[in-house]
This record gives sequence, structure tokens and C-alpha cells, in this order.
Amino acid sequence: MESTPDGDGENVGDATLMNASYSRLYGEVYRTHWWWRAREANVLHFVRRFLDAPSRRAKILDVGCGDGFIWKELEKFGVVEGVEPDPLLIAPDSPWRSRIEVADFLTGQPRGSDHDLILMLDVLEHIQHERKALERVVSLLGERGCFVMTVPALPALWSEFDVLTGHYRRYTKKTLRKALEGAGLRVLELRYCYTWTVLPLFLRKIFFKADGADDSHFVKAPPAPLSGLLTLFSKAEHLLTRKVAAPVGSSLLAIAVPAAAGRSDPAAVRASRPLSGSR
Repeated sequence: MESTPDGDGENVGDATLMNASYSRLYGEVYRTHWWWRAREANVLHFVRRFLDAPSRRAKILDVGCGDGFIWKELEKFGVVEGVEPDPLLIAPDSPWRSRIEVADFLTGQPRGSDHDLILMLDVLEHIQHERKALERVVSLLGERGCFVMTVPALPALWSEFDVLTGHYRRYTKKTLRKALEGAGLRVLELRYCYTWTVLPLFLRKIFFKADGADDSHFVKAPPAPLSGLLTLFSKAEHLLTRKVAAPVGSSLLAIAVPAAAGRSDPAAVRASRPLSGSR
């Protein structure tokens, strides 16, 4: 699904931004909404599994990092920097502010081209020229670097909510793999997430119409007890689908490395090594 967003956000370079009012609310949504809580836990699981760098010494780039929402956890792996095109997402008193470059990813200037980990969490769908963005990722990854990303999935779920939030596309496994490989990346992991949300989102598409003139398309966290319950439910689904691949889902998670690197899953390599002192 390719589209040209005409919602109420603005464009910075090659990327679309959120509605300004929503940008100011986004930090609280991220901290309290079940979808973001479960996504963060799932992403960190795969970071621990695939990151191939000395403990606490990884060089990490978070693309579309907002206010460094996930950095408290990422700093356990190494030094983090970010690129964020929307200045409204960055709090004036943010402890991370000095390490966040306010710029479009294609024109920003991250420090160096040897990152051990690059994250792009629900960002690529906001960038018009995906090939240029993914090629930029390849140029910024080190030889043993790893790329972790999430994107919205299933073109069948495309609705005015996608348009109003600045999406250019939704992906399938096939289209995301093609985009990653076409840019010079090799896919190590590709899986659907949030299978249980497909039907509710499809029903929303049919029966609920958003209006860009108000906040009807803004995501809002439900009451804390319900959000907590849905977080646990989503985490349980993520745990299950690590063992049994889901046939569909409203989101896709991918792990990729430079095609020329020839590296494999570090966790599998570690598991295959003999224990210390064994023969």
C-alpha cells in the first residue's frame, strides 16, 4: 500500500510528522499505552538476542527516537544517540536532549558509520523514499551491526487513520523483505506481531471514521487496569509467536544485517559453543 499522506501533520524533508497537538501528548501515551509497553518489551528481547557487541559498549542509533523514550533500557547495552525530525517530541528538560539531533534521517549527521545497533521503530512508514532510508541504514551500520525495526502491517487494514497519522504504506512480509534486501540488507528474522488486534482494527476501518479536524484519530491510553491487562495479553502473544509463527498481525518486526557481513544469529552461535572446560 503506497499513499501520499494529506492529514494534519507536516513534512520535514522526506518524513511526515504527527499532528502538533498529538506530538505534545505522545510521551504520556508511550509511557502508559499497552501497545507501546508490549512493543518495547518485545523489541528489547530481540536486541538482547541479536546484538553482537561487548557488554555495555555498543554504539546505538535510534532513528525517530522521540524524546529517547526507550533509552533508559538501551543504555544498558551501550551509548545511544538519536535522530528525530519533530522538535515537539523532545522535552526542554530531557536528559537525552544533547544526544538527539533534530533532523530528517536522510539529511541528519549521526556520529560515525560503525553502529552496532540501529533501531527504527514504526518510522519507515513515515518516510516517502524507503529505499534511500534503508540504504542510509546500511551505510551507518558497522560490519557486525544489527538493524531492528517495526512497521505497520497488512494493506487490508489501511484506513484514514493511516493517512491522518502520516503513513505512506503498510507492509506484508513479502514487501518488507523485498525492501530490506533491495537496499543491501539480509533478513535474519521477520515476524508478524499483534495478531489479536487484526479483527478490531479491521472493524474500526469499516465502522469508525476519523476526522482530521479534531483529535478522533489520536491514540489514547485506556484506564490503567485495562492497559495493564492488555499489556500482559500482548506480551503473552509475543512470547507464543516466538515459538509458533503468526500467519498475520497488525505489525511486523524485522531483524536485518548488512548483506555483505555474513553474520548469523549471535544467540545461536553462543549456544553452539562448548561450555568452558569441555571438549
